[in-house]
Amino acid sequence: MNHNKKRIYFLCGCFFLTLLIAFAFLPVITFDYIGYDDAKYVSNNPYVQEGLNKQSIYWAFTTKHASNWHPLTWLSYMLDNSLFGNKPGIYHWTNLNFHIVNTLLLFLIMTQMTGHIFRSFIVAALFGVHPLHVESVVWISERKDVLSTCMILFSLYAYVKYVNLNEKKYYILLLLFYLLSLLSKPMMVTYPFVLLLLDYWPLYRMKSLASKFILEKIPLFIMAFIFCLITLWTQYSGGACQSLETISMTTRILNAIAAYGWYVNKLFAPINLAVFYPHPQTNVPLISVIWGAVLIIIGIYCAIGFRYSFPYIMTGFCWFLGTLFPVIGLVQVGLQAYADRYTYVPLIGLFIVITWGVFDILLKISGQNKRSFKWGAAVFVSIILILTYHCSLQVRTWKNGTSVFQHALKVVPDNFVAMTHLGTIPLLKKAVQLRPNYIPALYNLGTALIHKGKKDEALTYLLKAANLNAKHPNIYNNLGGIYYEQKKYTLSLLNFQKALTLNPHHVSAQKNIQKVYEKISKKKDCP
Repeated sequence: MNHNKKRIYFLCGCFFLTLLIAFAFLPVITFDYIGYDDAKYVSNNPYVQEGLNKQSIYWAFTTKHASNWHPLTWLSYMLDNSLFGNKPGIYHWTNLNFHIVNTLLLFLIMTQMTGHIFRSFIVAALFGVHPLHVESVVWISERKDVLSTCMILFSLYAYVKYVNLNEKKYYILLLLFYLLSLLSKPMMVTYPFVLLLLDYWPLYRMKSLASKFILEKIPLFIMAFIFCLITLWTQYSGGACQSLETISMTTRILNAIAAYGWYVNKLFAPINLAVFYPHPQTNVPLISVIWGAVLIIIGIYCAIGFRYSFPYIMTGFCWFLGTLFPVIGLVQVGLQAYADRYTYVPLIGLFIVITWGVFDILLKISGQNKRSFKWGAAVFVSIILILTYHCSLQVRTWKNGTSVFQHALKVVPDNFVAMTHLGTIPLLKKAVQLRPNYIPALYNLGTALIHKGKKDEALTYLLKAANLNAKHPNIYNNLGGIYYEQKKYTLSLLNFQKALTLNPHHVSAQKNIQKVYEKISKKKDCP
């Protein structure tokens, strides 16, 4: 195939990839915020609402807001706001464009590394329209996923150029884009290992573990190590990490093994997907652990056993295992057992194994008969079209907060997070029953009871929430309001002051504390 023909095929592939993604995802530009993290990331974030200025840029690089340090992600939100305003469709549109760019970059990189245009197209198409990737694209708060992946793919493209041309400028670009990826989300701390895997296949640089290929990646390992430390410090100091008293290390290991199996299951059957899957905390189902362990053992056995005849198994399977490792739950951040968004990069490895494996097996069986290639192509195209349709259905469940949590509750009946966000008193009480120490459920239930006039009952839940977490200003603001109604002005004042200590810009607390001072001054003026 001559160069011009390859270029035409590649451009046609880019066109069809964009078309598939647009069909599945384009309705997202009409979607609303969902409330789950979107408020603190964008809609109620005063720094994002200000757009790009000196104060907001300084904040982006110094804040631990949302228990993360990802300044580039904050800057991207601010840029959206400065250019286009605060409508949710704008943020959705930007996320979607990042996803399209990521898909096309993956297609380009795979084509350049392997020389196989159609196989690379299949890998990119699976990445572009797999329903597991919906969460990363349509959730405004997951901008960090698509942005960090975009930067890592640019870094990977620079690496391929560096390998092919051996020019230092591409090595510098490789480092620069890796830094930008880590500044967006520190997911890819395993990236240096990914490059070593690609050196093995398809770049074939590592016929032996030559020191050169390790040494050139030392700056990447140093960057990864630094960002690991920053991330652990940020998440532990922000209270996002679960303690070993809450979830033991044994449970974490068992759930991690089960999670690998769950991700493989959802790769082949991407149904019943939800925004949140509760962590079992104590009892991980044994059958899930066994299934996960079996899949890991089979994968490692195949990777080692077929390292010469099918070297992509080693690269693809280890890519999957390794890039999932930072979010597999050994350091447990949040209360989820696993999450759709965690698959955004890791599944690329399995897409490679499946695509190359199917075509190679068909060609070996048929003795290099081109008809087998056509059958394989037909099967993959059918699968991609089916996935595109199911992807479009999954996208629609994210229309707004109500739709996403109603769907999550339908998929996972004991989904205490979904119950909390749907916000009816019966559901909130059930959420508190399921997770008695889940602060958002306690706070939301207390707030809902206040609105119903049941302030004494509300006080019980808000006090429990306050005892569990002294860093939630709204809890103290509501407590202050209840004590004010009960004419306990000293207690009311103390709680409003706590709210302002935690958030000096809390407008409601500022107004409420003024009301208390007025009441106290009137009492003093009375004879």
